[in-house]
Parts: sequence; C-alpha cells; structure tokens
Amino acid sequence: MQASHHHQDQAFRDRSTLIRLLEHLENAINDISGIPSPAALDDNRIRFNSVAMEMTQVQECARNLSDGFRDTMPNLPWKELRALRNVIVHDSDEIDVESLYDTVTRDAPRLVTQLRPLVDAIDD
Repeated sequence: MQASHHHQDQAFRDRSTLIRLLEHLENAINDISGIPSPAALDDNRIRFNSVAMEMTQVQECARNLSDGFRDTMPNLPWKELRALRNVIVHDSDEIDVESLYDTVTRDAPRLVTQLRPLVDAIDD
C-alpha cells in the first residue's frame, strides 16, 4: 500500500513542478518582452536579474522532475533544460547575456507551446 501512496505523491510533485516550470518560462518571456537586444537587457539590471532568476528556476524545476515523468515525454528537451544553468552561466559564474537573451526569446516560446497542453490537461 505504501508504494502506491508514494507513487501518487511523486506524480503530484511532478505535476506541480511542471506547472511551476511553465510559470517561470512564461514569466521570463514576459520580463524580456520589449527588450530589443542582449545589450538592452544587459543595460536593464532589474529585467536582467528577473529573467536570469526565472530561467534559473526553470532549470531547477526541470532538475526536480522524476526520471519516470520525463520518460513519459521524451520529445521535450529535458537534458537541455536541466543544463540550462550551464548554458547561461559560464566559467566565471558570470551570466552570459547573449545566451540568456537567445534562450528566452527563441527557445522558451517553443517550450511553452509544447508544455502548455500538458499543463492544461493537468488542470482539467
């Protein structure tokens, strides 16, 4: 009986984590909207910090999803999401504004498109 209960708890945690992951992605996209370039993002410390924090949270959520949950959606770029911090933060622990900008303006909207139906299905 305990194993079934644990499984349900894990499924609940995975669903909650996926919902938060999508929220962080959408927040990052909203926070970068109207910023025309990496240089403009670099010049806007508050937006830069907000976008960087949201994307760090996306990576953290992706890392916290169970392998079993990720296996049910193999077409999503889990490895890339989990490695996101490494893409954005380079050796000197400096955030690479170009990578951050490109990730949020190019990759994040595609991910939202893929994740939105999954999250909508959870809410039903």
